[in-house]
Amino acid sequence: MIRPKVRQLEYLIALDNEKSFSKAADICNVTQSTLSAGIKDLEDVLGQQLVNRAGRSSISLTAFGCEVSARSREILNDIDCIVASAQKMLSPLSGILRLGVIPTIAPYFLPRVLPPLHSSFPDLQLHLYEDLSSEIVDQLNRRQLDAAIIAFPYEAEGMEYHDLFKEDFYLAVPQSGDFPDRVSINDINPNDLLLLEDGHCLRDHALSACNLRPSRKRKAFSATSLATLIQMVAHGYGVTLLPEMVAGHVPDGVKLLPFYSPAPTRQIGMIWSSASPQKRDLLCLLDAVRNIRI
Repeated sequence: MIRPKVRQLEYLIALDNEKSFSKAADICNVTQSTLSAGIKDLEDVLGQQLVNRAGRSSISLTAFGCEVSARSREILNDIDCIVASAQKMLSPLSGILRLGVIPTIAPYFLPRVLPPLHSSFPDLQLHLYEDLSSEIVDQLNRRQLDAAIIAFPYEAEGMEYHDLFKEDFYLAVPQSGDFPDRVSINDINPNDLLLLEDGHCLRDHALSACNLRPSRKRKAFSATSLATLIQMVAHGYGVTLLPEMVAGHVPDGVKLLPFYSPAPTRQIGMIWSSASPQKRDLLCLLDAVRNIRI
């Protein structure tokens, strides 16, 4: 299929506006013969007459020519929008960026970083996706996401890993229980430990950080969210390990106990494909999030 050229559409619009070949040519900064030939080529491509050429004093378009002119204005407007978007993207962190975030980070960390990000980069259109690490990495591989904020370690081929910050774990216990003000890892009874279900990396990271194994004697209970775990603790069903960013989101019925030094920790970082064409923007986002965290 042979398509009309943008310049030919511009000629037709100018002729529609000016109703004169000479004036339209001046507007387009070309000779009258060039403009006339361009419109004739457009008619040949479409196989339809666009201009009534009977009268020389006043030029008019055919009914189909008017339709083509109107739709050409829409097309050129869309092209102008594409060019404008591309020019805006020359500045850092402008345009669309698709960011994946795991559920044990998203509701606690994003509300702190999104307002300052928007203030610093008003042209950034951040599209957020919340899912498990395995799903997020799969979407990164399929180029459905541009970057992700996850907890390390998480092994995936073809990815770049960048540390953001490290945070302590706390032991969440019922407010009504008899507990010390500070605990050690040895104080944790695996039979009382509530965990997220398999697939959540926080489960593995918490167990690894505390060098624990889930008890086989305890009746199985696993939650799909930290909010559920917190409610179970509040109602006296056991204790759990919570990262520092969750500290401001626990109800009155739950008390957070710090660990003796060295406290168990988890590492939060950003990940993206090694072949990403957006590395400049992603490094800029990485620095911005680091500064906000500080």
